[in-house]
Amino acid sequence: MFWLLRLLITAASGLLLPLLLLQAVAAQTHTVEPGDSLSYIAHLYSVAIDDIVSLNNIPNPDVIFSGEKLQIPGTGTDDSSPSTNPTTYTIEEGDTLSKIANKYGVTVDELTAANNIEDVDFIVIGQTLTIPGLEVAEPAPQPDAIPVPPPPLQFPEKPYDPDIEAMIEEFSADYGVNPNTVKALATIESGWCECALSWVGAQGVMQIMPGTAQWLEDNVFGYQLNEEYSAYDNIKMGVKYLSLLLESTGGDERLAVASYYQGLAPTFAGVFYPDTTDYVNMIYRVRDAYWPS
Repeated sequence: MFWLLRLLITAASGLLLPLLLLQAVAAQTHTVEPGDSLSYIAHLYSVAIDDIVSLNNIPNPDVIFSGEKLQIPGTGTDDSSPSTNPTTYTIEEGDTLSKIANKYGVTVDELTAANNIEDVDFIVIGQTLTIPGLEVAEPAPQPDAIPVPPPPLQFPEKPYDPDIEAMIEEFSADYGVNPNTVKALATIESGWCECALSWVGAQGVMQIMPGTAQWLEDNVFGYQLNEEYSAYDNIKMGVKYLSLLLESTGGDERLAVASYYQGLAPTFAGVFYPDTTDYVNMIYRVRDAYWPS
């Protein structure tokens, strides 16, 4: 949204549990989780975005989908340069020891012995298991991508549109969000312009990404909205999404605003891009100047 290479912001049932967002970096594949973006995945594995795009033949780098499995260059097993650290696996909902053993080509007995498991029928979601007999290669050195910095944020003029302001206030009241924060966010995102379209495909007053819109329609609202051409629907989506981010960050408004910009996965992982900090600070400067609480 806005300038950052944030290619998908979605959420999941139970909304974006941190344990599902933190992947083991030694995996050969990465399953795209809610809140992931190519920039975050590349940062997580210390590889270049272009290498992930090339290896996976991604036709549109602006869009990735939750559940999609991506090959990560330089992170598969390689007998020529093994490390001494065994592979680990974090237990997820629906896992069994036999399922995990089959996945890694080991026996249940080997798995229980390596992890001192006394009851094979009792494992705990979130528990990390050591997978015996497997060794992983250190990630192959990758050339550092030369980042292209976004243009510096300029302090904007105060927008004026009574209809847009009324919609923001209506949905902020409905969803329990500070309307002045939403007004400032929408000012930075689009200048309250429904025709705004960013180079990564974000649309409208609240600059809604297509993947975010699809998830909100399917999993939150349960019906289709016209976020592309309707300011009313676009603001409804954006304010609702910000309210969900507030819930996910424990009511921390600054973290929610940062996640609106860069995605929730980097925020949960403690990653804050320099332009994210600038973005959040500018929103609060605009709010304090034009709509002080």
